[in-house]
Amino acid sequence: MSQPQKIDLNALSPQQLVEFRKNVDQEINHFTQSLQALQTAQAKLKDCIVSINKLEKTKEDEMLVPLTSSLYIPGKAVSKQDFLVDIGTGYYVEKNADDAKKVYDKKIKKLDEDGKKLRDILVQKNEILNGINLILRKKVIEMEKSQQEQA
Repeated sequence: MSQPQKIDLNALSPQQLVEFRKNVDQEINHFTQSLQALQTAQAKLKDCIVSINKLEKTKEDEMLVPLTSSLYIPGKAVSKQDFLVDIGTGYYVEKNADDAKKVYDKKIKKLDEDGKKLRDILVQKNEILNGINLILRKKVIEMEKSQQEQA
């Protein structure tokens, strides 16, 4: 794997610094959106575990079954211990309650690890952005001083 290129920010012109800052801003926005998507997925997986726990504890067999996000039909639980678990790309596997929770816990932990990596990247990108802003301010002040001296 090749080393990332080092750029001397002091050697760049203010216009180049502004362009570089735009690129870093776009990267930060992208990583922030990705982190939010991970957190949303994690919340949905946690909801699955909560739903399994609720179904195990309830005495009722009747429930509402979602057909779409806003359309439900009445249904009846045949078993409160057997679940179809989405293991990805449209494949479902029948699992008992404990194994289903383990599958979801494993996915949550993986998303948590990925989230930590994204947060580390965001910290680095924000440090780069702060460095760019400091150098840009310094260059603008230098340009203003040189313009005042010429006047």
